[in-house]
Amino acid sequence: MGWLAPGFLLGALTIAVPVWLHLLKRSASLPRQFSSLMLFEPQQRSTTRRRRIDHWLLLLLRVAVLLLIAAAFAEPYVRGHLPGAAPEKLLVLAVDDSFSMRAGTRMEDARRAALAVVAAKARDTRAQVVALGSRADVLTEQLQDAAALATAIRHIDPTDARGSLVLLAGLGRTLAAGTHMPIELHLFSDMQATGLPPDFNELRLPAGVTLVLHKVGAAATPNWTLETVAAPAQVWDPAKTRIIATVAGFATPTATRTVTLLINDRPAGQQAVKVPASGRASVVFAGPDIPYGLVRGSVRIDSADGLSADDRYDFVIQRSERVHGLFVHQGSDRATGLYFRSALESAADAAVMLDEVTADQLRTRDLSAYAFVVLSDLAGLPPAVEARVTDWVKAGGRLLISAGTAAAQQRRIPVFDARIVGSHDYTRDDSRFAAVAAVDEAYAPAGALAGWQGIKVFYVTRVDAPQAQAGLRLADQTPLLLEKPLGKGRALLFASGLDRLTTDLPLHPQFVAFVDRLANYLSGRILRSSALSVGDSVDLRPDPAVRGSADVLAPDGTHPLDLGQARQVRTWPLPAAGFYMLTLADSRHDLVAANISRLESDLTPASDEKLKLWQAASQTPEAATAGTVSAAPPASVTGEESIHNLWWYAMCLLLVAVITEALVSSRYLNTLQESS
Repeated sequence: MGWLAPGFLLGALTIAVPVWLHLLKRSASLPRQFSSLMLFEPQQRSTTRRRRIDHWLLLLLRVAVLLLIAAAFAEPYVRGHLPGAAPEKLLVLAVDDSFSMRAGTRMEDARRAALAVVAAKARDTRAQVVALGSRADVLTEQLQDAAALATAIRHIDPTDARGSLVLLAGLGRTLAAGTHMPIELHLFSDMQATGLPPDFNELRLPAGVTLVLHKVGAAATPNWTLETVAAPAQVWDPAKTRIIATVAGFATPTATRTVTLLINDRPAGQQAVKVPASGRASVVFAGPDIPYGLVRGSVRIDSADGLSADDRYDFVIQRSERVHGLFVHQGSDRATGLYFRSALESAADAAVMLDEVTADQLRTRDLSAYAFVVLSDLAGLPPAVEARVTDWVKAGGRLLISAGTAAAQQRRIPVFDARIVGSHDYTRDDSRFAAVAAVDEAYAPAGALAGWQGIKVFYVTRVDAPQAQAGLRLADQTPLLLEKPLGKGRALLFASGLDRLTTDLPLHPQFVAFVDRLANYLSGRILRSSALSVGDSVDLRPDPAVRGSADVLAPDGTHPLDLGQARQVRTWPLPAAGFYMLTLADSRHDLVAANISRLESDLTPASDEKLKLWQAASQTPEAATAGTVSAAPPASVTGEESIHNLWWYAMCLLLVAVITEALVSSRYLNTLQESS
């Protein structure tokens, strides 16, 4: 016997109240008329009788009422069978709907096993159906209706999601917290080894939850798959493009597979590759013909197993022209332009073609040909040139200004229109330099604080720009990177130089990453990946300041976002494999490819030893010694030993005790009235 909520047993301490009341009971002294008390000697009356309990039956009944109330709330239970009573418990039927359940007849077998459990349950036993994949989707309420439960089970189909058995433990904890009855958790799955976590403790179920495993599928199912495809997300010169595909075999013999490259669903190359037994092999497609724009690419292998959905790997390549940037520097400063150009070529694979001019040559340049302009530590701009640059920015241009030692000698920052209030040479301080201490990680050019660790700033220009956003700040709260909007464009200010005299940033790898982020941000390019996995999220609002509507066109031709979501949602998870057309909130269009996680392609099940250990961890010691992994549901769910809640019996005894106490108490009061 045990207690589901033993804390309520503390209520048994209230039995002291009736005992105390019975001890305080005073005997009624009835007055008697007498002629004279002169002949009586005064005497102290003994209190012994007043402290003695007279009505034991009434006291015991009141104590029993309090004890039964505490016991009912504590919910006593026993294990085993109760004569004439069916065990009270909740059945939870979790059916695995991950991608691996597509293999063979695994899903049909799982549904058949779950339906057998529903058919064998007692009529008054409640049950609940859950689909378990990348998340636990509760398909029904806790029902007694076997027909409704069976309908929900029949409608479970395998998805493209990756399975995780850790979710089952979380489901068990959630259900145990919401119900006080014992839970019998049935899992119908192929028990894929890749679905188990590295730490076995993550699978532990709470007390009161018993796990029953129903394993479906063959012990070893051979499967070939396209494990990875390495393709560039952006291409400027197709002749230099390399697409590398890796074919993997799981529990497979040595075989030759034919690998085909598709560009916009048209064959663009084909190769044969010999894959060793349970091994891997790669092929390279060099210089395929890639048209301009967003291109749908795919690599597929000839299907030779029962799981053909992972024989194809989709990706997206964007071919475009390189953008042009203009770097403006002082006539005597050529090193800064070299640093900036080298960082661009290293980070962006020559995605940006950088032109370098001096401040005097800027007069004759056509700014409309450039995606962004960099003004590197200029001592000033002629009014006519500044006006032309300002008009270009307000029309939608992007500008970066670095303010080093030369710019700090002026009274204001041109175009950015911020008053210079001074400068600080940290080499004259005891610390000799300043460090970046605050980073707005939501601001794309700033990056993360960890990347700025170890960067030394020797010189900074201080400006008065209350309306500008600060993306980087030094330890003394001096802004290092600021931005302010100008019309339709943006102007950024780096309050130091891009050379080695004002900072040691060009000596660190962070300089390459920083310049790459600046170039992407200034040119308006979308940082994209050639391929994503099912379950990954796409950002529908790259610029949070834009409040437009977004849209998604799914591979099946549907629009999954309603009008409310289109105006509000920022990220959206990819539910299935295929190509998705995105209309971003800023009206730009994008194309993404989602693929099935290749962890699902390894159909090797977890060992029986691990599964028995998992099942035994949720059972009593007696059941654990005899625990096995079920291949089919038990013949009769109600015939098994289980936990029986005695709460109802405690309430019945409480009712009897209350009625008896009322009768005895009424008789006792009548006796007192008659004696009076």
